[in-house]
Amino acid sequence: MAFYLILCAIVVFALVDFHSLAPFSPAYSHGSDGPAVSDAPWPHYRGSAYDGRSGVVDLASAWPASGPPVLWSREIGAGYGGMIAVGGRVYAQTQTLTEQKVIALDADTGRTIWEHSYGWPYQPAGMFPGPRATPAWADGRIYFAAPNGLVGCLDAADGRSIWSVNVVQQFGGRGASFGYACSPVVEDKKVILPVGGPSASVVALDADTGQTRWKSGSAPASYCSALPITFHGRRQIVAFLQNSLAGFDLQSGQLLWEQAYAPGRDEHAAAVLYDEPFLRTMQAYRAGSDLYELQAGLAAGEKDGVPPPCHIKRLRHDGAMSNDVASSVLVDGFVYGFDLRDMQASGGRPSRGTFRCMDFKTGQVRWSSERPGHAGIIVADGRLLMLNDRGEALLVRADPNRYDELARAAVFPGETCWTAPALYGGRLYLRSPTRAACLFVGNPQHMTPRQRALAMPLSAIRQAAPADLSWLLGGDREGPLEMPDARELRRWHLFSLAALAAAALLAGMACAASRLWLGRWSRLIGLIVFLTALGAFGIAATPIANHYSTQFIFTWPLALLAAHQVALAAVVRPKQSQAARGREIAGYAGALLLVLTCVLYFKLTRHFNLASAWYFLAALPIASIISLPAARRLSRPGRFAIDILWMLVIFSIYFWVCGGVMLLRTAWY
Repeated sequence: MAFYLILCAIVVFALVDFHSLAPFSPAYSHGSDGPAVSDAPWPHYRGSAYDGRSGVVDLASAWPASGPPVLWSREIGAGYGGMIAVGGRVYAQTQTLTEQKVIALDADTGRTIWEHSYGWPYQPAGMFPGPRATPAWADGRIYFAAPNGLVGCLDAADGRSIWSVNVVQQFGGRGASFGYACSPVVEDKKVILPVGGPSASVVALDADTGQTRWKSGSAPASYCSALPITFHGRRQIVAFLQNSLAGFDLQSGQLLWEQAYAPGRDEHAAAVLYDEPFLRTMQAYRAGSDLYELQAGLAAGEKDGVPPPCHIKRLRHDGAMSNDVASSVLVDGFVYGFDLRDMQASGGRPSRGTFRCMDFKTGQVRWSSERPGHAGIIVADGRLLMLNDRGEALLVRADPNRYDELARAAVFPGETCWTAPALYGGRLYLRSPTRAACLFVGNPQHMTPRQRALAMPLSAIRQAAPADLSWLLGGDREGPLEMPDARELRRWHLFSLAALAAAALLAGMACAASRLWLGRWSRLIGLIVFLTALGAFGIAATPIANHYSTQFIFTWPLALLAAHQVALAAVVRPKQSQAARGREIAGYAGALLLVLTCVLYFKLTRHFNLASAWYFLAALPIASIISLPAARRLSRPGRFAIDILWMLVIFSIYFWVCGGVMLLRTAWY
């Protein structure tokens, strides 16, 4: 029992996100030094018109070689939602080790004005902890959506709660198993949210009270926020759902039109692009994009509040633009965005794909470039302002004829950044999964005295990039978050057995050699060599095999089980002997070795986004059922060959129990 109490330290150690422990700055009341910012707010997801475009003009035409001046940078906590800026403040959702919250910051200094806590941390030890949605500002209020479906309204002045409702629970939401990520859209005193419940694909809540104004549709939702559009002078809500694209009347919620998508790629996160009457939707991972046209029905005008008929027609499919977490933008008839060909960045490796400029209507690719990378984009003053998944800010001219990069600056080196920037008053707000920064990218002549006093070089806040650990894997697994199939599991098992055989051969040689000089100690030496080699070969076999193989190999569970077996053997030995003190210390040392191995295994597999590898970690307590007899055997005299056979059987059972659970999970979902 004491052994497993020590093992529980793994959970505490693994849960700790040291970035999230950094406290926010002291509360700060917005001062009056410097002019009030009144130009081009960024009030919600993708800006004022939901299209990633800002009305800010007179931006700097280039940045210094050292990068644009930085007004502030700070630890902000975990999360992937964007920031909004209005009225001299910046608002964001974030997560610490103990809570999720909405925060209001001073736009120039980044100091905290208020915080509102609304729940426990979301998946604090998961691959992608924290909120995913971007809050919205409307009429002096802040609206937010949490990963569990909680939607709330706060007073923007002080963070006081006005109302809240869990839309996933209330409406039976479906389609957001990764965590609710749709940002609130506030139109005509209604908060519009795709939910995916029965008779509630999309719901409209009263912006003042949170009461349901309307609900409509029955298709499951996905991760794409609603898009308000105007067609023939009437406002509609476009929702990119799990297997359909649908339009709803803003006033009544009536389903106006719906276009089905074939099951398969059910996760949609990229924003829909609209240029009346055309819509273009982007799917992920080589699925391409589709162009649609909205067409009015034969009946003209509106009668008794009933919207006129409307339907949608699919015009074409183009394979040259696939988006996921980073949405494209539409500028003067051309789409700029990253054509994502594979899963997103993993373990420091940038996402695979190509940045392109594509004609919105024809789908013709005007140019392609490998230089920008997978980037979130906003548009202002004829330029693209981007933050790519390598943590680099880019300034690029919006030119359909060529890729024209004007400037680049490394802001968050070593972090995988998926949050699009926000622009407000010449200030570019950037966010990594743990930090935030404000860069002044406007005309330097327009900096206020306060901003000039705050400005510092980018080098003052840039942190050193972490060490490149890709050599530990030696290759990339396509779809690191997906469960392995039976064929892949068999391949992993086969290579693990090869590593086990190599460790057994080395240990056998050591055992035979030591028998000549040490006699009865030869078996102990052989076991020490065997378990040490088992751990080393279990780790080393993965990068070596991946270096030569075109298919991903993973043998780390062998090393994990070896550490587990050593710890069990060390723990049970004191019960077999009267020499208590020395062997009790050995027991604690074995338990500590297992804790450190498990924590390291967890951190590394999280770093590489190998979610399926956690099944092997979670199954260690179950593995004890079959490992304990072997551990007791190791403390008694016996034949070395039988010890190796025990380990082979234990590993195979342990491996396929974990593999079977993964296969069942895949079949279930």
